[in-house]
Amino acid sequence: MISKQKINLINELSFWILKEIEYTNESNLLSPNYRKDRIRKEISIVRSAKNYTNKEIKKLINDLKYQLPF
Repeated sequence: MISKQKINLINELSFWILKEIEYTNESNLLSPNYRKDRIRKEISIVRSAKNYTNKEIKKLINDLKYQLPF
């Protein structure tokens, strides 16, 4: 069973991944194949997040927050 804290962290990670996917889709500089591969990788991160520790999920969230250009 997944703890409530981990569920909340996965939800927050999903939010930031969604923002990253939106930015990827809006970018005209990337090729369609590269965009598709990048989106697949980001989705796989969310799917496998239940196997990560809470600390690893927090690090991913932190990296995504400060990587996005807004």
